[in-house]
Amino acid sequence: MKNIIKFLPWLNVGMNLIAYFPLTLYIIITDGGAFGFGYLALPFSGLMNLGGISAIIQIVRKSNRRSYAIINGIFGLAGIVLMFLLFIQWWTAVLEKISTMG
Repeated sequence: MKNIIKFLPWLNVGMNLIAYFPLTLYIIITDGGAFGFGYLALPFSGLMNLGGISAIIQIVRKSNRRSYAIINGIFGLAGIVLMFLLFIQWWTAVLEKISTMG
């Protein structure tokens, strides 16, 4: 259990650095993309960034409290699901682009 409590914040911070922080910046810079549909994802990516901030606080304080583990577990599971959906969206966009090239 201790190893899981120590791993969860690093997982959360890693997902934020790889996917959610750049996604949030991309949505803000491009004004939501085509027709502004990117703004629909902004609350989710914003919440994931808040989860990353709480994970950074846990790492800095070196806290092993279960409440932080529960919070990071919730954000971690939500992040994995949302990242999986994001990868599916990217993959279908790539397949659509490939299918229209020929």
